[in-house]
Amino acid sequence: MTRKVKGLQRILKVRDTQKKLKESALAKANNHCVALEHSASRIRSLQTETLSHAQAIDVDMLSARMELSGRLVDAERSVEASMITARQDFAHAERQNLAARTSYEGTEKLLHSNLRKARRAEMFKTDIRHNILYNISNNKKKDRSDDR
Repeated sequence: MTRKVKGLQRILKVRDTQKKLKESALAKANNHCVALEHSASRIRSLQTETLSHAQAIDVDMLSARMELSGRLVDAERSVEASMITARQDFAHAERQNLAARTSYEGTEKLLHSNLRKARRAEMFKTDIRHNILYNISNNKKKDRSDDR
């Protein structure tokens, strides 16, 4: 039984490491989503700022603002596409984290169950040995008293 328990303890350590790796991957995916959302909000604020001060001093300034506005729109589209991908990656990391946690908890329950069984078996062996020795000594005493 101890070999089985030792094996489960090793498996539990591996599952714990897997769980920690999945948690760190989930945190990275979350940080990536947050950074992209922050970038998108900055782009939107730059775009509204560029368009709100539409007083053009000359044609070149107006042309530069229009070009900047177009580039900001393109950047916003690419950030939106990246956000969709990042959200999908986050959802995948979340599923992986849940699977790793479930696997770890299942292995932990199995290990604790086997530890309880091993302790019960050891206590049973100890009780049987004690009872056998107790009965042997009582039988010897009884045999001695019968012999008299």
